[in-house]
Amino acid sequence: MMISNAPDQHVNILGLMTGSSADGLDLCLVKFSGKNRQPIYEVLDSHEIAYPDLFHQKFRSPLDITEAEISNLDNELGKWMAAEITKLNLSFDIIASHGQTIKHEPPHFTLQIGNPRFMSETFNCPVIYDFRTADIELGGQGAPLIPIVDQYLLQQESSDVLALNIGGIANLTMVPGSHSPAPIVAWDTGPGNTLIDKAVRLFTKDRMAFDDGGYLAAQGELNKKLLHLLLEHEFYQRTPPRSAGQEQFGDIYFQELLKLFYPGDEQEFKDFIYTLTVLTAKTISRSVNSLSADYFASTMFVGGGGALNKTLMELLRRELPSIDIRKMNLNGINQSNKEAFGFAYLGYLFINNLTGNIPSVTGARKAVKLGQLFYSEIG
Repeated sequence: MMISNAPDQHVNILGLMTGSSADGLDLCLVKFSGKNRQPIYEVLDSHEIAYPDLFHQKFRSPLDITEAEISNLDNELGKWMAAEITKLNLSFDIIASHGQTIKHEPPHFTLQIGNPRFMSETFNCPVIYDFRTADIELGGQGAPLIPIVDQYLLQQESSDVLALNIGGIANLTMVPGSHSPAPIVAWDTGPGNTLIDKAVRLFTKDRMAFDDGGYLAAQGELNKKLLHLLLEHEFYQRTPPRSAGQEQFGDIYFQELLKLFYPGDEQEFKDFIYTLTVLTAKTISRSVNSLSADYFASTMFVGGGGALNKTLMELLRRELPSIDIRKMNLNGINQSNKEAFGFAYLGYLFINNLTGNIPSVTGARKAVKLGQLFYSEIG
């Protein structure tokens, strides 16, 4: 499918994102007008839909899912997404779906589930999916993919800009000015919310899924010894390109932390949550400070659920006092829908036969078109 060459031609793409926090589905319906890398866009609608308990439980421990369960969950998630989208009564031409990551082990493989067949049949439209494999097949990390979206949205002529997304994993993008000879660079900085969320669920016996506003962390104090141990993780010693997931910072790692330090009372739990929050801020700031002298940014836009954690944002401002840190808020795009918007844009690149990865970011040997097309045409 291609967009017509007519100058007034447009396409409505529904971007779907299910992230490493495994809390639900983010949707962003976008109208794109044009056929080059810089289309005019309009955000038509956005929604956040919480996962049912089964998906919550399974997707938060993806490494525990058996091969037999993967096939079943692939179908169940695809059916659920089709059913939830139906309830919204939206009008769109194409769906671009990231899917739920179950395994991500570059340079070997990556796996996102959410069978596109059910959405394609339900809405009689093409579904673009499996956005990471093509990059991995060329030696890349298959991540992060949103930097090309950061470039599209945020690039300025002469000023460098930073973009940060704090989901389960945190990732950073440096977008140099369009006149700069320096390449765009990006990488995963380490855990974003994932370790904090696990600690909160343990502390509250699953009554809370995350530290709302950073309230619990704000009542804790830093455990310097624990922070020092946390910062020794080999992931932080790797030079970019690098990507992280549950393989590095999932349940196995969290259980190892609990063997080193198991909170003995309520205050120690709050200290634990605060220390994990400091870890996220420290690893982000270290990544920013590791940028070469070729880059200089005075502004950083923050998206993802971590942008709503006031304690984390205060720590980041303390760690990076010379940078103006702002929540993402740009023409209908905010901290909640940015990644879903991003996959709508990656879907737009796909249908226009444009490359979607950035080799300087992922480490792939060359730029390549990302995604696969599923279209079960009815009629």
